[in-house]
Amino acid sequence: MKFSPQKLFVPAFVGTLMPLAIHAGGMNHHDHHMHDDSNMNMTDSFPSTMFMGKSTFVLGGVDGSTRTDALLFNYDLKLMGMTSFTGKDMLMTAIRAGNFNMMDPFGMNGESRLDTAFNSNDRLEVHKLFYRFPVSDNFTFTFGPKLRQDDLLGVKPASYPDGEGILFVLNQAGANDTYSKRMGAGAGVIYSKDKFIASTVLVSEDAESNQGILTKEGRDNITTQLALVDDSYTLAFAYTHSDGGNTDNIPDANDYSSYGINGTYNFLNQSDFFFPSSISAGFGWKNPDNHDDPDTAANSVEDGNTWTIAMHWENAFKEDNNLGFAIGTAETHRDDTGYDNPLAWETFYQMQINDSISITPSIFSVQKDGADDVRGVLVKTSFKF
Repeated sequence: MKFSPQKLFVPAFVGTLMPLAIHAGGMNHHDHHMHDDSNMNMTDSFPSTMFMGKSTFVLGGVDGSTRTDALLFNYDLKLMGMTSFTGKDMLMTAIRAGNFNMMDPFGMNGESRLDTAFNSNDRLEVHKLFYRFPVSDNFTFTFGPKLRQDDLLGVKPASYPDGEGILFVLNQAGANDTYSKRMGAGAGVIYSKDKFIASTVLVSEDAESNQGILTKEGRDNITTQLALVDDSYTLAFAYTHSDGGNTDNIPDANDYSSYGINGTYNFLNQSDFFFPSSISAGFGWKNPDNHDDPDTAANSVEDGNTWTIAMHWENAFKEDNNLGFAIGTAETHRDDTGYDNPLAWETFYQMQINDSISITPSIFSVQKDGADDVRGVLVKTSFKF
């Protein structure tokens, strides 16, 4: 087992910042990337902990699936504890349980994977565990043994409502390979000054196994993001290198470099219903380190691209209700003769019953190369507490 030298710049950069933690100061970038702690209200007495949770019921089914066309009823439960020891830091502990069958249409390996899909066979699992603290007025450091790529990034690159969107593939900001939402152990650094935010992230999917971190055998993902953030817009560029644990240089779809360009515009004080409150657009392209040879339609490890356009209407038809629509690629698109254009779309209407309960009906469609269209209808009921 050998360390991969080209991947050592992240921990080296992090290591130079660690001693500064002793003199930790405040943050001024307003945590653009972290929505889970947006409601924290810590007192002057520390340590202080706030608990919150979310239960989601999903009732629905699809037509065109090779797995099942039965009516399915699944759930997802998240319990989150956020602890501050100084008033400026945060320890995130998230416990999760769910019963989405991995291979069913809504499951994590399904034909129409939902953004809320999670399978633990009804057992509570530690889903996320990480610690974030300021290193100075401009630098923030995050590390932990269980986290997701987007937990560490400086900016969420799309305003399309995370947590209320339906399909997983349309909630990756259009740059699906760049914003892969990989999970594992990792660390990240965020630099923020005025409207500029930069971040560098390492997520290792095999950190707890014999493959380890930053080895040739381990699956390591490194993402760097540069962004400009204003009240009305966000512009972001990101680069990701994922090695997929590939040690023999054979063509591997998980061994690649990818890029993403994203933009979001919020139409402030917009009252015209036919005009969305916000619009997000993203484009990404992927370059595998080793391509299939020969390049035929049957060989899929080759350059590809993805895109998504999403619109969101706040207070649609009724105050506090929201309408959303998104369309984009259903998988990484390849430029092959005879290759179908993979397309996915969804629309939802979130009805806010009260501050804690919402009911969201949705319809969607997923079309992938060489497969029948999968069309679905579902109703999602969310309880926040």
